[in-house]
Amino acid sequence: MMKNDIIIRSEENTDHRAVEELIRESFWNVYRPGCSEHYVIHLLREDPAFIKELDLVMEKGGRLIGQNMFMKTLIKADDGRNIDVLTMGPICIAHDLKRQGYGKQLLDYSLEKAAALGFGAVLFEGSIGFYGKSGFDYASKFNIRYHDLPEDADFSFFLCKELRPGYLDGVTGVYLTPKGYYVTDEQVEEFDKHFPPKQKLKLPGQIF
Repeated sequence: MMKNDIIIRSEENTDHRAVEELIRESFWNVYRPGCSEHYVIHLLREDPAFIKELDLVMEKGGRLIGQNMFMKTLIKADDGRNIDVLTMGPICIAHDLKRQGYGKQLLDYSLEKAAALGFGAVLFEGSIGFYGKSGFDYASKFNIRYHDLPEDADFSFFLCKELRPGYLDGVTGVYLTPKGYYVTDEQVEEFDKHFPPKQKLKLPGQIF
């Protein structure tokens, strides 16, 4: 996709380091002191559930400014079925270009591409304030529960978008996060040694 000076294209092998640096800068000290997202994507590219056709980067005037990617996962339905779905992320936009519409542009394009490839639904942890603008709703409205949380927990972070209308009709069950997203602090620390030093800060609003 090309619009004005914006290009959205597939990530190439030569982009890997630049994408990891972009993710590291975008997520640093946001959810925790430091971040793990740059290491997570480094691993996910080799995961069997990784969808190469949905591994996307955004450029503006030749500069890499954003990325998004998707993984296959499933819902363990209460009736015993496994329902194939997608999850998404990390997704990010360069710090100096946030809140200018680039994130929504990248998100909408990537969701359209996922739908064109025939996938049925995307489940994701995020803010309804942003993702709701692209058609996400609370997963609870689709009768999908988040794994490892009691039924009376706050699930407002857990969102869903049907890519094929009615795909989740008649489905109730538990969403499973792909195992590839789980990394240890020790693994992250070792990987982060390959990047320039940055100060880790404990800040208000961090969840880890």
